[in-house]
Amino acid sequence: MNTWVATTTASSAWSELSNESNSLFHSEDWMALLERSFGCSSLYFLREDHQKGAAISLFRAGPFRIGYFGFPVGGTIGSGEPAGELFEYLQTANVDHMPVAVKIPVSGFEGSAELDLPYESTAETAIVDLQSWSLDRVTKNRRRDVNRSLRSSLDLVDASDPADAVRIYELYRATLERNDGSLRYNATYFGELIQLAQRRPGLRVLLARKDDSIVAFTVVALRGSMSYYLHGAFDWAMREYLPSAMLLNEAIEWAKAQGCESFNLMSSPQGQDSLIKYKERWGAETREHRTYTLPVKSTYPLFKLAERLYRMIS
Repeated sequence: MNTWVATTTASSAWSELSNESNSLFHSEDWMALLERSFGCSSLYFLREDHQKGAAISLFRAGPFRIGYFGFPVGGTIGSGEPAGELFEYLQTANVDHMPVAVKIPVSGFEGSAELDLPYESTAETAIVDLQSWSLDRVTKNRRRDVNRSLRSSLDLVDASDPADAVRIYELYRATLERNDGSLRYNATYFGELIQLAQRRPGLRVLLARKDDSIVAFTVVALRGSMSYYLHGAFDWAMREYLPSAMLLNEAIEWAKAQGCESFNLMSSPQGQDSLIKYKERWGAETREHRTYTLPVKSTYPLFKLAERLYRMIS
């Protein structure tokens, strides 16, 4: 069995493997973006044969730190044996900065093996045969919405000014408030996305503008043959223009043109059945997404207790 090396910065060998894998969510650029946005730290794991690796972001949860594999979509980079050997290493490694536990997102659309670990389940929706997808094959209402938005006075542009992050965050926050959602991101993060999209051709921050105002945004990213709808929101006062339909159609068409095999609309929060149905009407299907928890430190039971108490009083 190969051994693993853990570092707090990316080694030259790790960077080479990351570049070969072309995985945005394990890249140094992405890890640095998360660090600047959320004050988290990073751990880079590389197998001794330099054929497999993973990046884990460490987020603060009170006095604890929780690790996330390739936030937000998970996975590893490189080839070779399954990542199970890395999970075994994480539980026995005597490495500084290790988290109390690691969250392992596993998509229902990537054929990943089930893990013998506790998990939380959500509904994940994706267009599975993107190269055969066309707007003509989606529901009549979706076609109508896209065509109406394209005929409107909206302009579709790629964001280029980080200052637009303030307005994007406002739209994001207002959308969550309407739907009783939880804020997970901040204006700094959206500004970082805009800047990174200037350097990474596999990332776009799309805007719908009316006159000089941003009325909607969508963030789409590529990872190998897969594409992901990361974020989106619109100005409720401008809903008659259907800006989200125009942006989502552009994101899907662009991912298809890049040769992607699937377009992942990501997981929906519990109880959001209408959101799931909306996604499916774009020609997508829904499967189970699992986020496994791998306990790493002996203090994990204390973390679980603190987490349970927090949920009871929040």
